Amino acid sequence: MKKRILLLLAHPDDETFGPGGTIARYANEGADVYLATATRGEVGMLGDPPVTDRAHLGEVRAGELLSAATILGIRKVSFLGFVDGQLASIPRERIVEKAVEQIRWTRPHVVIGFGPEGVSRHPDHKVMCSVALEAFDAAADPGRFPHQLVDGISPWAPRKLYQFEIAQEILDGWDVPLAGVPQAKLTTTVDTSGYVDRKIEAFYSHKTQRKDYSRILSREGYREFCRRETYVLAKSRLASVSLPESDLFAGIPPEEPTER
Repeated sequence: MKKRILLLLAHPDDETFGPGGTIARYANEGADVYLATATRGEVGMLGDPPVTDRAHLGEVRAGELLSAATILGIRKVSFLGFVDGQLASIPRERIVEKAVEQIRWTRPHVVIGFGPEGVSRHPDHKVMCSVALEAFDAAADPGRFPHQLVDGISPWAPRKLYQFEIAQEILDGWDVPLAGVPQAKLTTTVDTSGYVDRKIEAFYSHKTQRKDYSRILSREGYREFCRRETYVLAKSRLASVSLPESDLFAGIPPEEPTER
């Protein structure tokens, strides 16, 4: 089976600050990893010291993301065309439509998004959580966005939807204003110990975010923390799942011969 993953995230850098080790591991193992990013991060930091101005920030951050994606092994990055910080004010159906289009084009077995609090509690992260949940179902429904079903594109039903999460017990130890979930709620732990250096290398691509990644990388125990990345299995189409898991593709059968 040619394994395929699609990440539905909000901003450039989400892929690295979050599941970067997971991306690098599965890409290195031969999976096709795709990333759809809702915005270009136009209202984020300019860098410390600044590396661009406000007018060009979206362009610069998009370039930073493409650089990080190359390091991590992402096959293709797509920008959904929305504006940073405004996702909550955009009709949800418009964002879901774009996400469904990505699912139908890339045909992932596994979709990765945020949990309800988006780790950072950023409103855009929260929106993308709900978008992923809805798009996971809608992509399989020929009645949703039927205009997409042309030129060989057909409905697609991903097998699993994971939400990237961090144990609240870890965040409490860091004393940071981030939102986690109780350790007991985590369903899946991916061994990313062989990809810590690659994840950290990808951090350095995001030069505008230097203030943030410098603080993160200087945190005591951060490299050890990066040896594992954790998830909650939010949705599954499998007949049964055996939890806890150590592989995002656990239980997914080989592809049917009819798949293109």
